Amino acid sequence: MHPAADIALAIGLLVIDVIAPLIAFLFGLDAAGYKMFDPAADNSSVSLTRPFAYVAVVGGIVLVSAFPLFTARAIISIGVQALAGLVLVLVAAIGIDDADRKAHPQPAPTSPSINPGALCRSGGDNSECGGS
Repeated sequence: MHPAADIALAIGLLVIDVIAPLIAFLFGLDAAGYKMFDPAADNSSVSLTRPFAYVAVVGGIVLVSAFPLFTARAIISIGVQALAGLVLVLVAAIGIDDADRKAHPQPAPTSPSINPGALCRSGGDNSECGGS
């Protein structure tokens, strides 16, 4: 493939690689129950796991689309598609992890019962320690 055609193909595919995940994310929000145009809707309970999963699927498709470009010897397009696919999958994985952490927060750590006599106020001798 001629280098100019390869660059043009890479740019065209990159435009698609930007638009497709945005559309997938919006479809994922809709599937998750997010009410976009309803100002009275309470969207606080909507999890972003599904929209990011949709973006991960698009990222996988972008990665797979680099293989047919190999037969056309479109080296620049292969690199752009592989990089874009990896970025999409990475962003989706980070988004899914963050959404999962927000949906299932860790409980606050509980302090073990501390012997009040072991707490010293200034680090001095035992007379400054409580309970001694």
